[in-house]
Amino acid sequence: MKSAAFVFGTDLLGEGYDAVLDNLQERGGLDGIALSATYHDARDVFPHNPKFHVYRNQGDVAWFVPERGRYRSGLTPRIAAAAGDVDVLAELCRRAEQRGLAVTAWTIFLHNSFLATAFPDCATRNVYGDPYLSDLCPANPRVRDYCRELAGDLARYPVQRLMAESLHYRPLEHGEHHERYLLRLPAAARTLLSLCFCPHCRAAGAQAGVAVADLVTAVRAALEPIWQGQLAPGAAAPLLTESAQDELFKYVGARIATVTSLVAEVREALATGGAQLSFIDHAGTMSHVMHGTGADDEVTESSRKLGIDPVAVAAVCDELCVLGYVDTVPRLATLLASYRKLLGPDARISLALRPLHPDCELEENLRAKVAVARSAHAAGIDFYHYAMMPLNRLDWINRALADGAAAGSAPPLIAGEE
Repeated sequence: MKSAAFVFGTDLLGEGYDAVLDNLQERGGLDGIALSATYHDARDVFPHNPKFHVYRNQGDVAWFVPERGRYRSGLTPRIAAAAGDVDVLAELCRRAEQRGLAVTAWTIFLHNSFLATAFPDCATRNVYGDPYLSDLCPANPRVRDYCRELAGDLARYPVQRLMAESLHYRPLEHGEHHERYLLRLPAAARTLLSLCFCPHCRAAGAQAGVAVADLVTAVRAALEPIWQGQLAPGAAAPLLTESAQDELFKYVGARIATVTSLVAEVREALATGGAQLSFIDHAGTMSHVMHGTGADDEVTESSRKLGIDPVAVAAVCDELCVLGYVDTVPRLATLLASYRKLLGPDARISLALRPLHPDCELEENLRAKVAVARSAHAAGIDFYHYAMMPLNRLDWINRALADGAAAGSAPPLIAGEE
């Protein structure tokens, strides 16, 4: 299995390129590094960064120098202020090549508050037409141009892989600073509010045979009891009529077609540089950010809510990355088994793991999860996240990778786990 760690530009600048690469290669036993080529807003705790322990990331910035002339869409990445005049990705590629380390451009595509706010016509819009200024819409032609331009720009660099994050629709939650929901919004209602009804999504739905106007009316009617304060405690969310559910099913199908075709276009844009496209399916982490989704739910149901058909996406990318952000070993085994059953034994799957709270409190837990990945024939593991882990987690990773558990053997279960 290949192995890498997610890294921020602030790690390389704060600790030094060689210090970080030494840690990953020598202490962690890793053979790759995944740099945040673009990244969104966040405030994080960094255990070992010499400059700060609590840091607010500048949101929606690039850690490479864009070729501005290629962005005919008018949506152009802005360079991270902390990078100054340095092309961090280029410098990383140069130093990593000297060490034989593979570089991945970990790239956030549609979750971009800066661009969505600057170009609200490109943002997703709910059933009322309200823009979600944290997300660009994958059905918008201008946005699709930007995604291809961004991928083509990164293809200039000697990266072995582009890891595409947020190249799909996103849920209602996990978007804005200080999100507040001071009335009860059941999971079904949040799903309805996550649907994009911008003109481009409406057009895609209509082309797929959806009675879009009728669906809009039905969704608004289903949400109205919530706005009126008429949803009794413990009651389920208002249900759509059977006919409206049929239209919703077709509308979701149109969203899936939108995402699948966009992934294919991004992969084509990468072809000039030879980098492979790894598509991150966020469904593996939805239990953390999507209300009403549990860690034991069938993962592909969450995928569909995001406009992702794993089978269709796997057919148009080089690798599907599963986010294994679960606590117990059996849960991870079940998660990977769901993808294997769906995609078949030959599909290329990679896995992301967090050797951190709340997923992993003991080294034995991580070692068993790496064994599960081997038994599921994962092509590689990416560990999240170098900046946020105590450095002793690199020792855990090294020992787990060195275990050499036989492929296909039953993973050991950890005492006390259920």
